[in-house]
Amino acid sequence: MNNKSTEEEEAVNLDDIGRLTFVRALFRGASLRCPACGRGRLFRGWFSMNNECSECQFGISRPPGYFLGSTYINYGATAFLTTATYITLHFGLQWPKEKLLPWMLVFCGIFPLVFFRFARSLWLSLDCLFDRVGASEAMSGFRRKQNDTQVENNDD
Repeated sequence: MNNKSTEEEEAVNLDDIGRLTFVRALFRGASLRCPACGRGRLFRGWFSMNNECSECQFGISRPPGYFLGSTYINYGATAFLTTATYITLHFGLQWPKEKLLPWMLVFCGIFPLVFFRFARSLWLSLDCLFDRVGASEAMSGFRRKQNDTQVENNDD
């Protein structure tokens, strides 16, 4: 009976990935929630990520280099906001660049640090949206590891 509930739970969670839409992926990424179930938290600290979702055991941990794409999201958001703000304030409101540039430099130093978690979360959510097979494997891989550990513990 316990094995049956695990299978049902896995089917529901794999089904959640199948129903992931672009808007849902963006919302889950922006709210720093698990892209598979939308309930578990991705981060346990300011910069450290959990290895798996506490709710559905979706594998969050990725190999080195995987989150390089989140750097592009972070850079793009920083560049867009800096450029839009500069154009609006300098050309629209006629602020002198001598007063504007120091504030823009401070923004370019602080914003990427604040947006780091969101960029990673968005990258992971969008990856789950576009690579559903990989997302399903990440979920089932963690379940297999968990079941293998339980079997090893029962051997003692």
